[in-house]
Amino acid sequence: MTIVSVIIPTYNAAEWVCATIDSVIAQTYPDLELIVVDDGSRDDTVSVVRRKLARDFRNDWKIIELGTNRGPSVARNVGLDAANGSWVQFLDSDDFISPTKFERQMAYCARAPDEVTAIYSPWRRCFLDDGEITWEGPLIAPDMEGRAPVMCLVGSVRPLHSAGLARRSTLERIGGFDETLRFWECEEITVRLAAAGRLAAVQSPEPCYLWRMHRDKLYIGDEDARYRAAPVALGWIEQILKATGNRPLDQLGLSVTDRRDLLDDCTFWARLLHAHDRAAFRRYVAMARTLDPEIAPTNPRYVAAASRHVGYEVAEDIARLVRLPRKLVRKTLQRFGLRPRASMFNWD
Repeated sequence: MTIVSVIIPTYNAAEWVCATIDSVIAQTYPDLELIVVDDGSRDDTVSVVRRKLARDFRNDWKIIELGTNRGPSVARNVGLDAANGSWVQFLDSDDFISPTKFERQMAYCARAPDEVTAIYSPWRRCFLDDGEITWEGPLIAPDMEGRAPVMCLVGSVRPLHSAGLARRSTLERIGGFDETLRFWECEEITVRLAAAGRLAAVQSPEPCYLWRMHRDKLYIGDEDARYRAAPVALGWIEQILKATGNRPLDQLGLSVTDRRDLLDDCTFWARLLHAHDRAAFRRYVAMARTLDPEIAPTNPRYVAAASRHVGYEVAEDIARLVRLPRKLVRKTLQRFGLRPRASMFNWD
């Protein structure tokens, strides 16, 4: 049978990595190897992993210690260099894979045509509390059929790299992960895999990958969040422009739906920056104008309309007034030189 190489980068993961390894041990597909690359952990991750694998893992495994923290992309590439499998699974140290993931996916990969560089499957966010899984959001079933590679960066139903498998020969040919990135590195490599050939769907009625969320921290936000809004949002628009070759939207040949989804995401990240970092917001909008010199918020309608008269930033200022009393909204709109209509208070 064809070997699947499972690569787990770790960093201070002693608290949860054993549960992740258990999801690998539970696989119904027998032909796999496990490579754990420790990215300079300062806790006892390495000793915890070593004991776990020596006691419970029956396939080939190895632990590679980097010594200093060099980032997840470096760790993944080191694991890729050590891999023997024809197909590769990158698995974050706090996430899980379903027991039948490899069996289901390798049934397709074993006969996949050469142009298929990677496959993708449904995934879902979850919490793990005292060993019990609680779902956070719906099952995500991506569909990349006939869509441009840039769409791997767009929408809440985009492919999750780790929910699929990637062909090792293609990963090596395109140079692995971009080691300069700390955000969007998985989406970025999926874009390049799509551009190098074709992504194929392997459907499943259940999630093949469980993306674990943590209750103790907001995922993206200010300094108290797990990730700061500015580098994430600016990183997203940078990757969008890279994936599109810095071409305007009108030259990309996107469907009406894909164009709308991309612009909706542009609005989402701009709005997040508007709330957290105005300087980063202005940089973001300047970059987004490469896609459309007249770029404006796509929603709600009153904000999109206002932006044509008062500009993007002021329109977003107006959007924040939704939470204010109507009398104050009218007064503020008048200060911007806008005459409120009766329909303006239907916030859609």
